[in-house]
Amino acid sequence: MAEKKDSEIPPLPYLNIDFLKSPPARTIRILAEYLEPAERLRRAGIRDTIVFFGSARSPSPEEAAERLSRVRQEIERADVVSAELENARMKAEAAVRLARYYQDALELSRRLTQWSKSLTGNRDFIICSGGSGGMMEAANRGASLAGGKTIGFNIQLPEEQAVNSYVPHELVF
Repeated sequence: MAEKKDSEIPPLPYLNIDFLKSPPARTIRILAEYLEPAERLRRAGIRDTIVFFGSARSPSPEEAAERLSRVRQEIERADVVSAELENARMKAEAAVRLARYYQDALELSRRLTQWSKSLTGNRDFIICSGGSGGMMEAANRGASLAGGKTIGFNIQLPEEQAVNSYVPHELVF
């Protein structure tokens, strides 16, 4: 019986990229979505988290004020205020009102991180969010301002979803 050449031998299943991307291997991919982050968290020494949930569309107070300022300038330059401009103004004003919650989330995250850092023993509560903008950014930003670790469990969406700059690269999942 003739020996097979290496090129004729199929790759091991766990090294077979075509198989791993196939529908039958979906459970393996899902399991990897749990195991890989768990191992990275273990290596980073992260055991306990405080999770912040919130919208990616909630702007910071600075962003909301800037948006409202731009809309007001457009209205001042317009001969006639269109329904579209009026709608943009109302949305910008609502964003300014909601921006206080961004500030509240930032402050709560900062305080929780300071509290966690004051604990003795082997306890450390790490701020965790989805890692995107809005309220998630506020949580990560507050922890960062307090000098703490912060985690972003980001998802892939077709349109938006970028990781905010307050999550360190090694703690983006």
